[in-house]
Amino acid sequence: MTAYCGDHVKLEGTVTPACADGPVTVQILNNGSAVANPVFAVAPKVVGGRIEGTWVAKSASANWRTDKLTFTVNVPSAGSATSSNEFTFKKRPTAASTSLNVAHASGNGYGPCHEKHDARLDADKVHYELKLRLAGAPFAAAKQAAAKTLIQNVWNSGFANKKFHRVDCKRGRTCDCTFDCCKAKFELEVNFVASGEHLTVTVHATAPGAPTHRSSMSGTGGDWGDPAMSPASTYAHETGHVLGQADEYAAGATDPTGVQPAPPPAGDENLMSTPGNTTLLIRHYRWALAYLNANAGGDTYETIQP
Repeated sequence: MTAYCGDHVKLEGTVTPACADGPVTVQILNNGSAVANPVFAVAPKVVGGRIEGTWVAKSASANWRTDKLTFTVNVPSAGSATSSNEFTFKKRPTAASTSLNVAHASGNGYGPCHEKHDARLDADKVHYELKLRLAGAPFAAAKQAAAKTLIQNVWNSGFANKKFHRVDCKRGRTCDCTFDCCKAKFELEVNFVASGEHLTVTVHATAPGAPTHRSSMSGTGGDWGDPAMSPASTYAHETGHVLGQADEYAAGATDPTGVQPAPPPAGDENLMSTPGNTTLLIRHYRWALAYLNANAGGDTYETIQP
């Protein structure tokens, strides 16, 4: 027997000889150890000698992919027995890395925002990799490391309070699963490379006292001012444009669909709208969600904030 975490699992059995109808107690065992407080959508009972009940499947450990569950049933008038068959959890499909180059239209006369990076579906997360080759002014190894850390921290921390969650999980959006059995994470990895890049970024060094060069990125390449106009957010903001994100300020390459409003409502300011702001919202991971759903074998996910 196998099912996804969050599915309804029907429990059935036979009492021999038949006994009086009534409630029964079902204890779920994970590799022989009792699972605390299992939840049943339909309380187990015996009717006409048949045991019936519906369990809301939930993993009990971080090793849920290999856990084997059995069920012990106690019938007050007939004693107890443990199932000989075992239950295991279905795992999400995985997908090998693929190079994306998807254009999303922009408003205000700007060219499209691109998803231009590698994507793969790991066992527990959507994993993006962006490979950048540098040109122009020297950008020392320490600056590369700092830029890499900044971009990754902004995008990965921005998802830290969010999860991709199975729509069909019967616990719904308030699901309290601790593990990644019905939830998936997101991770962005940025690497500076000498070849095999997705984009070339031209660095423009700014002399002391001179105006800082304005940074930009698109599906055809990028320009980074060194130093950045907003050290806390500029490079992460520009990276957003090659993760499919539009600007959320009125003069930028805005989203004609309105999913990313420009400007956003008061209190909703974020990385794509406001210099120095590194907040990221559910809408900024919509293309990662779309990639997950395209590779999840028909099992639909949504983004939640547990």
